[in-house]
Amino acid sequence: MALECVATTAFGIEAVCRRELEALGVSVKETKNGRVYFTTDHSGMMRANLHLCTAERVHIVLGRAFVRSFDELFAFVGKLPVERYFRPEGKFIVNAKSVKSTLFSLRDIQSVGKKAVLENLRSKLSVSAFPETAEPYRILLTFEKDESEFWLDTSGAPLHKRGYREDTGEAPIKETLAAAIVLLSFYDRTRALYDPFTGSGTIPIEAARIARNIPPGLDRTFDFEAFPFVDDKLYQEVKRQAYTGIHHGDIGPIRAADIDAKMIEKTRKNAERAGVAEDIDFVSEDFRAMAFADPHPVVITNPPYGERLMQAEDFRRLYRDLGDIIRREKNASFYILTPVANAEGFFKKKASRTRVLFNGPIKTRLYQYFGPPPKRES
Repeated sequence: MALECVATTAFGIEAVCRRELEALGVSVKETKNGRVYFTTDHSGMMRANLHLCTAERVHIVLGRAFVRSFDELFAFVGKLPVERYFRPEGKFIVNAKSVKSTLFSLRDIQSVGKKAVLENLRSKLSVSAFPETAEPYRILLTFEKDESEFWLDTSGAPLHKRGYREDTGEAPIKETLAAAIVLLSFYDRTRALYDPFTGSGTIPIEAARIARNIPPGLDRTFDFEAFPFVDDKLYQEVKRQAYTGIHHGDIGPIRAADIDAKMIEKTRKNAERAGVAEDIDFVSEDFRAMAFADPHPVVITNPPYGERLMQAEDFRRLYRDLGDIIRREKNASFYILTPVANAEGFFKKKASRTRVLFNGPIKTRLYQYFGPPPKRES
């Protein structure tokens, strides 16, 4: 059965998610702010959940319509083929989002939407009781300029929750954002990667898993596993194929460094849970001691920032010293993620490219300083 799906992402990394989906062989239809729509089958929906490094969730889109009143909302949901997807015993969790739309009360949208789902099931399946004791169905009703879409969440917990990160620093970067920056960079498994402000190790861990082609969802569960319309044998085959695709050969060196030795131990434990501890060199050192033994290394890092983490003069000195390294190491490529809007002034070098990205609610900038590009195999 063909499915229309949508993968949600943080703003700014939609194009990366699109490329990931295209690499999985699905047909991408459209990309909007924070959304990538694609058409696939059940296998493709499962692979998207397992393999996407940059998506937050994968939803099935059951339908869309222009809705400007609660009567129209009730009628819209009442016509959807909910009997194909839901069991009456399921637990129906309805959420809503509304942007520039006539209907804006999220609580009322949720209430009317749930009533419409239950009435739809009642009429089509001839049932009268909804005990809500079985699997959860997480429904999202979105409104944007009065166009409403009905989404069924197939992921459950957000996809950035890989399951390996129990120990974090004060300002951790989300796993999906770390993976997106790795995929945006010149890094590949033949190159060396350095993170001099590793914190809880999210960037080097995500880089190692990408180099190994370890699907980020391999160690977790998804809501779709309990859905009655999902074939468990098909999912087991999809997982088997995912395991066979893991790269067991050599990869370039990955160095995770931090001046705080306690953070290095946390990074090591996270990497062990992620299954890539043997691929990472863990070092407690000041970033100013960073030395590159490799000809064209890639530096990806999220340095400390703000008064909460350091005093103002320490902050300025750190960014100036980091700029000295960027200007000196002309054969290296640097990707610096920070909310500091004028970081180029501290670095004393204009970035090759700057991207605005969001780490949760925090607006950040990715300053990219390009060294020699990787040599791709012909």
